[in-house]
Amino acid sequence: MPKLTDFIARTIIIVDDSPRFRRFVAGMLTEFGFRNIHEFSGTEQAFEFLTRQHVDLVMSDLGMEPMDGFAFADRIRHGGAVVNRMVPVLLMTGHASRQNVQKAVMAGIDEIAVKPMSSSYLAERLLTVFGRPRVYVKTGSGYFGPDRRRRNDPAYRGPERRSGQPAEIVSEERLLALREAASLRSRGLLPDASQDTPPLPENPGFSITHIGFRHKTNAAVYGDLVGERAAPVIPVVVKRSRRPRGPAQPSRDR
Repeated sequence: MPKLTDFIARTIIIVDDSPRFRRFVAGMLTEFGFRNIHEFSGTEQAFEFLTRQHVDLVMSDLGMEPMDGFAFADRIRHGGAVVNRMVPVLLMTGHASRQNVQKAVMAGIDEIAVKPMSSSYLAERLLTVFGRPRVYVKTGSGYFGPDRRRRNDPAYRGPERRSGQPAEIVSEERLLALREAASLRSRGLLPDASQDTPPLPENPGFSITHIGFRHKTNAAVYGDLVGERAAPVIPVVVKRSRRPRGPAQPSRDR
């Protein structure tokens, strides 16, 4: 079971036109242990930041002008220039009506946090976003976000029905692995998978461990479950093969 402290290295942006509420939310995040927190009073500045920096969570208010939280989330989901296309969006609103919930689903919002928020309530919402993500889909229109087709209804004729437009499905397990790898790369803790393997250190034991760690991460990212399970065994196998052998026994003449 994941804990909120497992995710405190993640980068979070708060988008709200109320400085007082931004400080309130940032204060709670700081108490939880988060340090990479950025505040924005408008969606334009926030979106520009998303195109330059890796962000692990967007916390957006609903009632903003000229672009509200629904339109902002939809722009992120269709924004090819966004660095982290998998970024979850948490909508903060005091009006969680059924209509607003439906609009949030259609805009590609992951979760809703209802104002006023207590510290324990926000912690629960964050743990849901980070630890139990929704299934994501990538469609031909450019949308990449939570699956908006919640019901398996043959009569459904809403946007991007699968039978009309194919969608690539990203499972919860793969999404968790992708987000973890992207977050590590953004902090320089994991080399880019597209790059060649860097020169290994002189210490052979560390080199083998490095190979095993990298193989395990890449295997998880690309869905190779067998490789992911085998990776931790690599250092053990090599270590056993490098055990010093005893003195050679003299051969016996027959």
